[in-house]
Amino acid sequence: MMKLRHLPPVLFLLFFTLSLPSLTYRHRHLLLLPRAPSSSQQHRAGDDALLRRLASIDAGGDQVLADAAALLANASISSFSHSPGGHNGHRLLLIRLPCSSSYTGDNDTTTASCRRRRQITTVSTLRVPSDMLPNDTSLLAAFRSSLRSFLRSRHRISDDPNTIAGVMHDLPTLLGNRRRFPTCAVVGNSGILLNSGRGAQIDAHDFIIRLNNAPASAGFVSDVGAKTSLTLGNSFVLRRCFVPSASTTPGCNCHPYGRSVPLTMYVSQPVHLLDAIACAATATATSPFLLRLTDPRLDVLCARIAKYYSLRRFVAADTGEGWEGWRRGDGRGGRMHFHYSSGLEAVVMALGACEEVSMFGFGKKEAARHHYHTGRKKETEVHDYEAEYEFYRELQERPEMVPFLDEVPGFKLPPVRQYW
Repeated sequence: MMKLRHLPPVLFLLFFTLSLPSLTYRHRHLLLLPRAPSSSQQHRAGDDALLRRLASIDAGGDQVLADAAALLANASISSFSHSPGGHNGHRLLLIRLPCSSSYTGDNDTTTASCRRRRQITTVSTLRVPSDMLPNDTSLLAAFRSSLRSFLRSRHRISDDPNTIAGVMHDLPTLLGNRRRFPTCAVVGNSGILLNSGRGAQIDAHDFIIRLNNAPASAGFVSDVGAKTSLTLGNSFVLRRCFVPSASTTPGCNCHPYGRSVPLTMYVSQPVHLLDAIACAATATATSPFLLRLTDPRLDVLCARIAKYYSLRRFVAADTGEGWEGWRRGDGRGGRMHFHYSSGLEAVVMALGACEEVSMFGFGKKEAARHHYHTGRKKETEVHDYEAEYEFYRELQERPEMVPFLDEVPGFKLPPVRQYW
């Protein structure tokens, strides 16, 4: 059995830098010279400042940190053999927590389990090869180490705007380029891509970002292209490939564009870190598992942008409710797990890495599927897509109005164009 010290590196942290748009002080001054701000302008400025303050209160990220802390303090790992003696077979790993912990995770599943067992609940399971992973005690130590790193990186973030948005300036270097890439395509997964014929146009870009391992293979190439430079995925979505392949494929089968294409993961639930540990433990020289985590500053920045536009939509709807009205949401658990989409994060990433940004597969039409590669039509409820669409419109039409991206000295927002 492989000893823990022989495990491949568990996680490869890429500190994503995002470039944020800003007007220089000189340009701001020129805009204000002709006349003093009107009372309506002052009112809008006040609204903007208030929305920025409220958007800086993270509605979803705080709960993710609380879950990570609960797992660090109370989680246990146990496994059961799927073959006699556990030789050349498989183990079923179980992550368990006391029902008294503050963990939410998949809240419906956790609550139902605690009603039945009363004392302890299983929050995650994973089937793995028996002879390629260390014992449960060593796995728990590795899991806790990952949780500590995850928490430490997020606790280091200060509320200084330059600390959060300033990560933008480093992105080209961290992606392996000394300068910004000349042209970038961010390929969303909307069904509007079907029959679009955009494949060749997408592939003509210098750097291409895809989302959640959506297929770029036969049957879709003419519409979505075939080239991929980087793939960005939510850990909840990526778990769909971790779980079925952890026991059958060295390094897991989560690199549909080739093992050399970087896989970058946004951690939506910290319990998914164990999936990454298991995939890394089974990796080989010929089947590597190259995983990066998004930089926490990028995560915070994207959360604030998404929340700003969601709050602005709520205010514009004139419901008569205040801040708590937005937090309550639509009655399905409120906004506890509100977070931005992978598409928004990829777009913001491209703003820092690219001289020109093209967006494909963002938006919707009446008869279009939600995703081009599935039959699903309903949008994911934890995202406010209409708010994100407004962000994309302003990037193109009124970039000077985009919040938070104007807080990085010396940054110039690249031109953005969205193709339907």
